[in-house]
Amino acid sequence: MFFIGLLLCSAPVAGANNRQSNINYPSFMQGIDYGKGVTYVVGHNPPDSDSVCTAIAYASLKRQLGVNAEARIAGLPNAETTYALNYFGLREPLLLDDASGKNIILVDHNSFAQAVKGMEKANVLEIIDHHNLIGDVKTSAPVYYRNMPVGCTSTIVWLEYQEAQVPIIKEIAGMMLSAILSDTDNLQSSTTTDLDRQAVADLEKKAGIKNRNAYFLAMEEELAAYKGMSDKEIFYSDYKEFTINGISYGCATVVALTPEKRIALEKRLGDWIAKNYASQKMDMLFLKIHDLETYAATISCYGDGALECAVHVLGKADANRIALDKNMSRKKVVRLLQPQIANWAANNAKNKAA
Repeated sequence: MFFIGLLLCSAPVAGANNRQSNINYPSFMQGIDYGKGVTYVVGHNPPDSDSVCTAIAYASLKRQLGVNAEARIAGLPNAETTYALNYFGLREPLLLDDASGKNIILVDHNSFAQAVKGMEKANVLEIIDHHNLIGDVKTSAPVYYRNMPVGCTSTIVWLEYQEAQVPIIKEIAGMMLSAILSDTDNLQSSTTTDLDRQAVADLEKKAGIKNRNAYFLAMEEELAAYKGMSDKEIFYSDYKEFTINGISYGCATVVALTPEKRIALEKRLGDWIAKNYASQKMDMLFLKIHDLETYAATISCYGDGALECAVHVLGKADANRIALDKNMSRKKVVRLLQPQIANWAANNAKNKAA
């Protein structure tokens, strides 16, 4: 098992910088100079299953296309990701703690705020993502930038395997399958597309998963247990930061197995945020919690203007909490909030100047 993890996650291949002529390598990518060193494929920080599993899968594809690519992680993986890695016998990729001066492929994000330290000084060569374009990534040369409105970045990577006609081995299929199931809540999320469903149908066969629902539930049970984690660690376990019109805001996603556990987590984390909000140094904080039994979800709002912005686009509030449409993803929540926060910031600036 160790050998498999070493091979798939990080080991470069001989002659990796000479692209293989017998592989269907896209002609429009031949202008990318990967250089003689390693190109690191890395997701956002903190990492989730999409960012970790997709990095592994895409690095493997790039190596088969002749690029000396290695998967890296931006931080410690969560329990769900660890479960997937162990299930398919792969080791955890090494940590990339500083991207300065390195050749980089970004997956599952397009913003320095969510990236490894030093990314502003990195040589970003590619970006593979499924989020809206909020990033501030600047490059010195044209890059391969593929952004698609699908439920998971691994779905895009699966499509790239099809286009390049590269076979998908069991372990890599398992990584991509785990990522898609995680990001789409087992194809239940509002962001799920037919392409995600096609990818899952193919990948579950290649990964040898006979009961997809049972596998997904096993992953989520590991995640939702939050074993040995403090309230702060739970809040930041799946958290992303954004900035628009000078307003910084963060959105955390927490998963519970049942409605009862969701309600308990809402109170527990709500109490923690109320006591510690000032020390988090953000203008606004949002906490989205959903359960996997009913897929009911709520979002709690903290900070000046946060509830006002959320009510405008998400509906009526009960105290500082809003009930969301079932299966509404964080990506959709953030997409709805962004223009409203931008407008609020502009109006707030005008009022202060008046």
